[in-house]
Amino acid sequence: MEHESVDTQNDETLLSISDIRQAAADGIISDADSQNLIAWAGSRPAGTTAQSSIAETAVEQSQGFNLVTVAYYFGAMLMISACAWFLGDKWESLGSRGVLITTVIYFIIAAGTGWWLRGKGYIIGGGLLVTVAVCLVPLITFTIEDITGLWPGKDPGAYKNYYPLIHGSWIAMELATMMAAGIALRFVRFGFLTAPLAFSLWFFSMDVAALILGRESLDWNTNAWIGVGVGVGTMLIGYGLDRTLHTPGVPRSQDFGFWCYLFGLMAFWGCLTSINSDSEIKRAFYLLLNIGLVGIALYLKRTVFLVFGAIGIHLYLGHLAYVVFKDSFLFPFALALLGLSLILITVWTQSYLRRMSKAA
Repeated sequence: MEHESVDTQNDETLLSISDIRQAAADGIISDADSQNLIAWAGSRPAGTTAQSSIAETAVEQSQGFNLVTVAYYFGAMLMISACAWFLGDKWESLGSRGVLITTVIYFIIAAGTGWWLRGKGYIIGGGLLVTVAVCLVPLITFTIEDITGLWPGKDPGAYKNYYPLIHGSWIAMELATMMAAGIALRFVRFGFLTAPLAFSLWFFSMDVAALILGRESLDWNTNAWIGVGVGVGTMLIGYGLDRTLHTPGVPRSQDFGFWCYLFGLMAFWGCLTSINSDSEIKRAFYLLLNIGLVGIALYLKRTVFLVFGAIGIHLYLGHLAYVVFKDSFLFPFALALLGLSLILITVWTQSYLRRMSKAA
């Protein structure tokens, strides 16, 4: 009899958005399940009890281009700049141990506050602070290596060389950052956490090649081909994250593939485009690859592939117009075709993006 009473009471109990998020914070349900449940309830027809409850108790404005999101991300970028970049230049004032202590304190504050905010329902703000903590891992790792004198290769010098200089001794910092991002994603399902993961993977590819080849600098073509390979790998990781961290058939609460796709395309497409080629066959193959990117965009419904593919196609068309047909009477026709194709592809792109927006 008591069991039946409890069931009746549970049927009448209303869970707010804060209750769902607190359940995730307490480990009752996963963070991804809480996000999916909130998104599902919010997508129900207007007037339903669940949707009304969520609308009344929401504590944070939804994601999108709005003042709240801009303020969040701008604040996160300021913290990353202050803690990870500018603090790295204070070696003379603080010393290695001082920088390590300061950075660890920042890390604890950012991670702890981020976890606390997510428990209170501020998913975006809390997730960004956890991401800031992950972005501090390279500096923390560097200070430990500097204090102990243990480097994968030679001493790389000052921390400020980390971003512009390819060096084999940076790989420990990149591996630690990727590991930290992976652990954070295990407990905090926040899409932006894949940004430091993808960024570190990109840097790791160049630095590990320098370590293996025993050279601190590589020639342009070597760097470019490594970038092409890493770009493909990064996109595949993004595809894997998108499939494993998101359950098919339920509303999407976080985009776990975007940053890996973006950094992967920057590495793959950028490096491939920068490689000099004196063969028209290779340039034609470049065109096919960009057409393939457009096809991937349609399959994955990802605009980022469409943008890079369209730019690549028009670069090839420009090569035809200004190089292949430069001294030919066909040049005006090729130039006209280039202009017409640009207009038509722009129109098609707008139509495609509009359909995607409606579908979303």
